[in-house]
Amino acid sequence: MKVRLLKALNFPGMIVIALLMLTLQSTLFTNQTIAFFQPDMMLFLVLWVAIKRDFTEGGILTLLFGYCVELQSGAPQGLFLADYMLIFLTARFLNRNFQILNRRSLILVGIGAALFSRFNVLFILYLLNKAENQWFHTVQLLAPTAIVHGILIPFVFRFLHRFDIWSLKNPDAEHRYERDFYLDEEPI
Repeated sequence: MKVRLLKALNFPGMIVIALLMLTLQSTLFTNQTIAFFQPDMMLFLVLWVAIKRDFTEGGILTLLFGYCVELQSGAPQGLFLADYMLIFLTARFLNRNFQILNRRSLILVGIGAALFSRFNVLFILYLLNKAENQWFHTVQLLAPTAIVHGILIPFVFRFLHRFDIWSLKNPDAEHRYERDFYLDEEPI
């Protein structure tokens, strides 16, 4: 019973984590000098669900993450949905074909996703004919954003891994929990 409850809480828990990260991102980085190093917190979550979840659950969570970002931003409708879904599909392709296993490859994927996301948003705004003032801003923030993503991605992934262990989404955690449960039932 407890296992099912914890597994069922993983999906809404990811949405709550996304809302908390989005709130942290929008309130902590309001100062102009700090905003220069503002990470895209939803990008971390999109990469996490692309690597650690199955296609259906990860796709639904990615769409919800994009919708939450669009509710809070003044960007054209569908901008972040398209951006995050493209990042999700690209990260799934990279994980399935090249196996993102160690910290270095994870950092490179985080930096690459940050750069790809910035150029993707710029390209979508160009297609919508709304990219007049965004070129300089995007090029100016490209390097700091990529560096911050590369630094933060191991810490965010460690936190999300611990959340998956707590909610028994990780198969190893579920196996350990069941083994401990059966040991408690044995008579001494």
